[in-house]
Amino acid sequence: MFLEITEAAQQRISKAQTLNPGKLVVYYESRIGCICGNNGIFTLKLTQQEDPELDTTLASSLGDLPIQGWSLDFLDEQLTLNYQKEKNTLVLKGASGLINPNVLITDDTGSSVFLAVR
Repeated sequence: MFLEITEAAQQRISKAQTLNPGKLVVYYESRIGCICGNNGIFTLKLTQQEDPELDTTLASSLGDLPIQGWSLDFLDEQLTLNYQKEKNTLVLKGASGLINPNVLITDDTGSSVFLAVR
């Protein structure tokens, strides 16, 4: 499994890291209502805390990123994270199609690191 992070997406992540230093992780947020494994969204998190849920890694163009091992079942083998300037969003896609049209970058509190920074 590999996540290609485009240059444009890498620039957005770098901007977020200047606002909130921390380790970049891929996080499947399933606590948004039902605690079902298939009722969540993938986000990026800049964390300064150790999280035992992050028990494996996802190979990416930025190196190996920590991720919850059980969440890999919801991803395709080849993934792309791109930045869409016109919508000011990070978009996660796989071979099966769109996975998340608005990948948030959050901090340890779950708050968005930035909303309108372009």
